[in-house]
Amino acid sequence: MRVGWVLLSLLLAAGCGEARSHAVPSPSSKSHHAFRVGGQFDAEVFGSRLAARQRGWPGPRMPVAPPPRKIDCRQLKCVALTFDDGPGDQTGHVLDVLAAHHARATFFMLGEMVTDNTRDIVRRMVSEGHELGNHSWGHPSLVGLSEAALRRELERTQDVVQQATGVRMRVMRPPYGSTNHEVEAMAKQQGLAQIMWDLDTLDWRDRNAGLVAKRSGEAKPGDIVLMHDIHPTTVEALPRLLDELDRKKFTYVTVPELLGGVTPGKQYHNK
Repeated sequence: MRVGWVLLSLLLAAGCGEARSHAVPSPSSKSHHAFRVGGQFDAEVFGSRLAARQRGWPGPRMPVAPPPRKIDCRQLKCVALTFDDGPGDQTGHVLDVLAAHHARATFFMLGEMVTDNTRDIVRRMVSEGHELGNHSWGHPSLVGLSEAALRRELERTQDVVQQATGVRMRVMRPPYGSTNHEVEAMAKQQGLAQIMWDLDTLDWRDRNAGLVAKRSGEAKPGDIVLMHDIHPTTVEALPRLLDELDRKKFTYVTVPELLGGVTPGKQYHNK
């Protein structure tokens, strides 16, 4: 905590050179909560903003997530739509379609895909209430990796997303669904629950929007649906599958909302 307040003092001092019309908040104000992640002061996020200010510009605004929703999936027909392997060129279109249907989803992202070109998309996910998930750095099978390599795959992705958004992810999906005791232990170390799926749309294999929409429309209450936000055919299918699920009166929730919370390391399918 001492490190955090030292950094806070430095930032406030740096702000003294700005125009007088920009009031600098005191440490006792509510502004210091902007540097908390999961209720804890995050010196890394704070430090990156301080460095940006010292370079002469304020840096990116960290997104603000909507307040948590009170959703009882024991009473509602809930479905958790999930998207793997992004963010990519199609992800913005996916977010547009989800927004049109007031739908929230979970995005399991590759760390190597979080770049200067996609950071704004990831921030948008947070601001629109979607859940961010860790899908490793480069999509290897995690089973069989050395402990050090396994840690790098998860930790680097945790770090790059946190630097972009201020969010420390709490769910992960092992590539190919491949996991074992070592993956479970490392996921637990990183504070990540393992999320599998119940309905695979096979959009990665069958680049056919009609098939993807048909398979997704067969979702049952409580299902976790697997899709990929990197395929144009999935984006094409999304309005149709959402129309079908709307007709069936589904509520679109994030994975933690569906499950009522998650435990690091634990493996989850349908509730």
